Amino acid sequence: MSQYLLFQIYSPLVSWGEVAVGEVRHTSSVPSRSALLGILAAALGIRRDEEQRLNMFNQHYEFAVRPYLSREQWLRDYQTVEVPKENKRRHYYTRRDELIQAPDELNTMLTFREYHSDVFYFVAVRETVGAPVGLDKLADALRNPVFPLYFGRKVCPPALPLGPQILQGTLSDVFCMVSEQILLNKNNPIFSLLSEKNDLCYWEGEHDGMMSVETRQRSDQPLSRQRWQFSSRLQHSGNIRGEE
Repeated sequence: MSQYLLFQIYSPLVSWGEVAVGEVRHTSSVPSRSALLGILAAALGIRRDEEQRLNMFNQHYEFAVRPYLSREQWLRDYQTVEVPKENKRRHYYTRRDELIQAPDELNTMLTFREYHSDVFYFVAVRETVGAPVGLDKLADALRNPVFPLYFGRKVCPPALPLGPQILQGTLSDVFCMVSEQILLNKNNPIFSLLSEKNDLCYWEGEHDGMMSVETRQRSDQPLSRQRWQFSSRLQHSGNIRGEE
């Protein structure tokens, strides 16, 4: 039995970045670890240039996600972006730097960005030994975030409050409990439109009461925000055991 922080994610659009090579920025249907850590860090007010603080924060916490995707749709957005030619003598720290330091070196890049629409998730967070911030403080931060929150991209803001709660039990227990208590719960007519009988869940680490039927490797553990580097971790999936 463990203590978990549970919160909900609902937005017209989400984009959970996968490994990006070339012009297409793919999205997963399941939130990435880096995206969830970023939501918590933004809520706490940890800035992107606080490399040491971010590195410490990103080493802790385990996530589990229960998605409701019955009405989910996938879409791809086409964009053109002005970017400067690569020049090792120049350093661009902001988008503004790219546009004003060498206006004659700008080229147009074509890019396709993927999204999922009309999706809903419950997310469970468990802290690990030595975590710099406790679950209670994380819950307070999600209720009153320091920086604006978004789900993968800035065009994907929350459509509902995240409704954080601290619950005790096994992972399957708390997912069943939260569907009764949180803002968009199973008694809400909107929830019935989003969901169907689906006990699928994704998690990392070991949790009592969970039986994995598939394990995959995802490269979404942040290593360095400054160098934009990530390492791999294992993500398990299976059905929640227990009664709702």
